Amino acid sequence: MEVAAYYAVSEALTNAAKHARASAVYVELDAPDATLRLAIRDDGIGGADPAQGSGLTGLRDRIEAVGGTFDVISPAKGGTTLHIKIPV
Repeated sequence: MEVAAYYAVSEALTNAAKHARASAVYVELDAPDATLRLAIRDDGIGGADPAQGSGLTGLRDRIEAVGGTFDVISPAKGGTTLHIKIPV
């Protein structure tokens, strides 16, 4: 679980720097129950599509392999937000 969370944040930071032209990235971590919740959002150009590249697809695969869920919200010109839940 820790490794999956680490790679999720690492990949999101890399994507924000490399593709999103973001000036800020915000990482929120919470574990109020038996689920680790991550929200990673940037203020970049948005438009990220998991079907159009291996980075987000690989990240989804890694999160799902530990029983978690992975959602991407990325409207054009609206930044990108990743919502990740991983059972503890």
